[in-house]
Order: sequence, then C-alpha cells, then structure tokens
Amino acid sequence: MFGKELLNARQIAKELGISYTYFFKIRKEGCPYHQLGNQGRKYYVLKEVQDWLLVNSQR
Repeated sequence: MFGKELLNARQIAKELGISYTYFFKIRKEGCPYHQLGNQGRKYYVLKEVQDWLLVNSQR
C-alpha cells in the first residue's frame, strides 16, 4: 500500500483532474483518507477516492 499508491492532496487532485481547492470541498464531504502515525498529514489512495466519488456522485 505504500509508495506510489499513497498520494498527498495535491497529487490526488492532479490525478483526478480537479483543482486543489475543489478537492478540499470533496474531502469535507467524507472522502476517504489515511494518516500515518500521529502526523496531521493525510494521504489518499486513488482507487479508494475514485470508488467513493462514483458512489457519492449518485446521491
């Protein structure tokens, strides 16, 4: 799961083709993320975010 699969917010926004600002709006709505240790940094797995977007875009 480590390596290329864990992306930071800028990387995930780029992969999704959306703005960094818009990604944070999505995250506030419950987009899945991971935190390593006690760090405040959040990391994302592209497949998890894409799956979440597919399910939540149909609301």
